[in-house]
Amino acid sequence: MSEVKYARAEDGTHVAYRVLDADAECDPGNDIVMASGGLIPMEVFEDDPGFVRLLEGLSNLGRVVVFDRRGLGLSDPLVDLKRPILDQWADDLSAVVGASGAKDPVVFAWDGYGVATRFAARYPDRLRLLVLHHPMMVPDDRWDAWLAERSALVRGNLGGGRDLLEQIAPSRASDASFRDWYARAGRAGASPTTASRIWESVFSSRPGDQLFGQVETPTLVLHRRDNVYLPAEAVRLAEAHIKGATLVELNGADHFPFLGDVDALVAEIADFVVGERRLPPPQRLLAALMFTDLVASTERAASLGDDHWKSVLDRHDVSVRAAVGGCGGNVVKTTGDGVLALLPSAGAAVRAAERVRGTLAADGLDVRIGIHVGDVDRRGNDVSGLGVHAAARAMAVADPGQVVVTASVPTALTGQAAAFEALGAHKLKGVPGTWELYRLAGGPAVKG
Repeated sequence: MSEVKYARAEDGTHVAYRVLDADAECDPGNDIVMASGGLIPMEVFEDDPGFVRLLEGLSNLGRVVVFDRRGLGLSDPLVDLKRPILDQWADDLSAVVGASGAKDPVVFAWDGYGVATRFAARYPDRLRLLVLHHPMMVPDDRWDAWLAERSALVRGNLGGGRDLLEQIAPSRASDASFRDWYARAGRAGASPTTASRIWESVFSSRPGDQLFGQVETPTLVLHRRDNVYLPAEAVRLAEAHIKGATLVELNGADHFPFLGDVDALVAEIADFVVGERRLPPPQRLLAALMFTDLVASTERAASLGDDHWKSVLDRHDVSVRAAVGGCGGNVVKTTGDGVLALLPSAGAAVRAAERVRGTLAADGLDVRIGIHVGDVDRRGNDVSGLGVHAAARAMAVADPGQVVVTASVPTALTGQAAAFEALGAHKLKGVPGTWELYRLAGGPAVKG
């Protein structure tokens, strides 16, 4: 990341910020100031691939300014515990806009509690556009119940519970690497005592304190329609109070903008800011791809009936996601009766395959699995490239209970404790060339 600089708020508080250079091909003159949410400090932004993707997408539109609000990360600690923290954070945003030299910036906020709307209402001449991801407004008669529920979730999160993560990040909640990153972000963001004080102050604000009705800036409101942490009606109520706001609903359930289909979110912001849906180029990365497929699923579905088969598939999905997440990977997509998963290494993919095979076997299910290590293109939640096809075709060669891999896997695991049996050269449908395939030891013997 770029050099840390400090803005100084009116009360003398030092607010740490960084300026990320714009992409060389973007239109000049767009400054985007991001007001982040939660207690995530900017020092960990680039340690999560989804966050990197978000920043890349924003940098494709203009110069991006990120900052730590007071009490977080590299900024000064909280001193004034009587004044609402959201008002102090709005002052921090104002200070950063001034110190960074942002000219008529786009303010992109995903704090949800009104930091950016306070700034926009008080300083309408200091920003050009406002983008709000999951703003919220709860009716007065439901506020106490909502507050009690959210306070309990935050307390559980501070105590190490997973309930909050499963609500705000359902697509990554079973991903061990993401859970580690999120825990580290929390430790780097604020101490437990400071975090408790922050949330106590945040939740003491009433819905009307966000000044939605006083915002005159053209505003885009973004919402993931299946968000369970923040129901759609809370976002729509907020949007209805902002004059002329545009609401766009996106697919997905994650609360944070750097999770789920980041590219779709960036495309909407780009359309709002520059008038066209722009995406950063696909990410090219070296990874292990794993395909799974339940054996004889059509016959099983017919014999069990729709309801029973659905419960079988649900158990399958939970088991596979847990196995993949426990090995540092993530499920890219389901294929009806199987999945495509992305893992960080050949070893992680083999461990995940063994766990999947063992767990499903204990549940009376046979699975075939294919693994390939190679370059893939990743855009949003999906992946593409020759490697995807190679892993799928390797899986098609496998018999029930077998894990079949391309030669890339044993090569990567040379010297490690993994045993493979050569299956010889194969032509893989739709994939050029001849491929050496291997069977991972521990499954059924090769037939014929």
